Amino acid sequence: MIFSRMTRLAILGFSLFAASYGADLKNGEGKMDGGPMKIYKGQCYCASIHFEAKGEPLFTQYCHCNKCRLVASDSKNPADKKGYGFTAAYQTKNFEITKGKNKLISIVSNNSRLYLCSECKALIYGISEDPDKQEGIGINVNNFQFAEGIPTSFAPVRHTWYQNRIINLDDKLPKFKDTPKEQFGTGELYE
Repeated sequence: MIFSRMTRLAILGFSLFAASYGADLKNGEGKMDGGPMKIYKGQCYCASIHFEAKGEPLFTQYCHCNKCRLVASDSKNPADKKGYGFTAAYQTKNFEITKGKNKLISIVSNNSRLYLCSECKALIYGISEDPDKQEGIGINVNNFQFAEGIPTSFAPVRHTWYQNRIINLDDKLPKFKDTPKEQFGTGELYE
């Protein structure tokens, strides 16, 4: 079955924002300038797990859901202790654990499987439990190793689950009560 780009984005629960980056879901490309796909590397806080993500993220967002906050509360990474998650959306095929697969543990929460380091408890990534939605994953941005600061392609585009927040933020980003419709939420903004 062949889907249009926009239909694939909706099926994956990705934001329509991804289209503005020229993300080609069929080919798994998220490059912005037509050049070779950049590879971003990361690791958990204790360096037991290393990973690579190919290309630019489809989008990034701050998440205030109870699940993200609960997982972050166990992490030893101080960057995870802000009271909300910071997630980059990637295609699953553009992500690879390069070291420490045997150190991954998983938990299931709200139809998602979250993979954490067994040592430092840092969230590495999450994926839907629904097989029809497993083409996309969310990677914890706090684990990326950026040599020159966070690239502009990682700038967050919104807050999700803002109604569950524990801290108020005035950053001018859209704040959704739950998630945008493209991510199977109501699409209602928090007032």
